[in-house]
Amino acid sequence: MALRLQLFLAMMLVSVPLAHAGKLYKWTDKDGNVSYHDQPPADGGYRVEEKNIGTRVEARASDEAAQKYPVVLYSASKCGACDTARVYLKSRGVPFIEKNVEGDRKLQDELIKQAGGLAVPTIMVGPKVMKGYMESLLEGELDQAGYNKPKAEEPEKAESPDS
Repeated sequence: MALRLQLFLAMMLVSVPLAHAGKLYKWTDKDGNVSYHDQPPADGGYRVEEKNIGTRVEARASDEAAQKYPVVLYSASKCGACDTARVYLKSRGVPFIEKNVEGDRKLQDELIKQAGGLAVPTIMVGPKVMKGYMESLLEGELDQAGYNKPKAEEPEKAESPDS
């Protein structure tokens, strides 16, 4: 019996994310009644609106942001702020190009042209230039550009004194 329950719970865990991603159809009948369903109506006598829901839309939004506002991280070796910026971008799932300007005159000239000086980290979100790393500022720029917001972390449960 316990094995069946475990299998049932495992199947539910696998199927729940699938139920939350996809399309939602809203239609209005001739009397003005509104219905929401996961499939369009069988006959065509309704005004139908199709909405994308779930993770597929989030991925598409992030892809569009990456096309319109590519992220470039100008960095150098042994740069703690560069490492922190890199970790943040990766943790948020933002695709970015990293250019190490240390010892590369062409990249240094490119950075001077783009940002007006040699400072690392310099982060570009599309045409916007950020010299240095401040998480809240970078987060705002990425949000404004349309990148997916970071997933909310669950708060850690405090251990009770009884345990």
